[in-house]
Amino acid sequence: MRRLVCACLGVATASLLLPSQPSYDPWAWLVWGREIDFLRLDTTAGPSWKPLPRAFDALFAPLGRLNEDIPPALWLIVARSAGLLAVALAFRLPARLAGGGRSGVFAGVVAAGGLALTPLWVRYLGHGSEAPMALAFGLWGIERHLNGVRHQALSLGVLACLLRPEVFPFVALYALYLWHLEPERQLLIAGLLVALPVLWIVPEWIGSGLPLSGEQQATSEPSWSLSHAAIPWLAALNRAHHQVGLPLEVGALAGLVIGALRRDRTVVVMGVVVLAWAGMFAVMTQVGFSGNARYFLPALPLISILAGVGAARLVTLGARTEPLAGAAVAACVVASLVPFTLARVGHARAEGRRVANVARLQNDLQMAVEQVGGPEAVVPHGAPTVNRAFETRLAWELKLSLHDVEVGEDKGLVFRTDDRLGTPKRLSPRVAPREVLARVGKWRVFASPPALTVFSHSAQQ
Repeated sequence: MRRLVCACLGVATASLLLPSQPSYDPWAWLVWGREIDFLRLDTTAGPSWKPLPRAFDALFAPLGRLNEDIPPALWLIVARSAGLLAVALAFRLPARLAGGGRSGVFAGVVAAGGLALTPLWVRYLGHGSEAPMALAFGLWGIERHLNGVRHQALSLGVLACLLRPEVFPFVALYALYLWHLEPERQLLIAGLLVALPVLWIVPEWIGSGLPLSGEQQATSEPSWSLSHAAIPWLAALNRAHHQVGLPLEVGALAGLVIGALRRDRTVVVMGVVVLAWAGMFAVMTQVGFSGNARYFLPALPLISILAGVGAARLVTLGARTEPLAGAAVAACVVASLVPFTLARVGHARAEGRRVANVARLQNDLQMAVEQVGGPEAVVPHGAPTVNRAFETRLAWELKLSLHDVEVGEDKGLVFRTDDRLGTPKRLSPRVAPREVLARVGKWRVFASPPALTVFSHSAQQ
């Protein structure tokens, strides 16, 4: 496992040669990590609180005093290596469950390919999302359970909970199972279960004054929320279906049925967890959660594993009847996966182009800040305004809290891009006639009214 982790870290480090920038949420975590370092945490704005990314970024924050590019680069390495580890484990686990050999390799390729081609997976890895890391901890926990090291499996499940709270019900059930199975571990189990709410609630309470503000954000029902659909729970299941894809669903069903007939407890438990997760996702959306695809993402590697095991066992069953029958089944499985795979490869390429475009916008925003004089020139003129998707990045560049940037209403300097990925805020018509202080790529920086003369003079110099 150490070699695998080191290999993933090496590939993730090399990936920084590609266009590499965090997105909205990771930049917020980096800002909060820096604020924790300076003991002035403010979580009243930005995304919902997640404990583990903040812990990493608080460790990285002191290195920002050497070079401000170091903390975001380190976070991207950690997040991307975790995503690569998740794909590697999505190969190892079904290969093991399918019995190894050629059958195991076939199962592993189907499962790992299914996970790596999940919609938005390239975006998650490219921008340093926390979701792939949660998957890596979850799959690693399953492997440790199969190896009989159950207390480590629980610890890894808790780490996954510190990234995605939807994991908690399943980790709690596993903790209850372990409580009775290994009573000598009860102190450890109790400590882990107590640590979870403390790490989720206390820092958020300190930073915002509200212990459950993350839940309030999750149920705020923005305009794009599936909770506004005519039948929210059905819209949620439809989104889950599009995330998985029909070939993987059929393969997972085959894997579950064959596993049940063979009394394969691991496969059956995985199937039950997937069904329970789908039900939880539907209920959450029905009661007001947004139905974000990330809420269902932790179930996807389990579905991919079941599909890989199902495909491999179908081929094995055919081969037992007649060698040519096994080859025919394998050909049918591959044929059914080819159009599905080609479509998802095309989608992944489009996602890669999007990641590169966002990285260029992020880099150009940094250059725009430098071009107008840096934080010392921007901050004195009041809260700056920027496109919604880049508020957290601007807060990092200007060393401000997220709230200080989020409240910008065209009174300070205005950083604006018309790129369709910029998700622009509603900027005042007063912005149009202002003098443009800087143009960098697709970004324009407008002067605030009180500063117009000052910056006009400095720009001429």
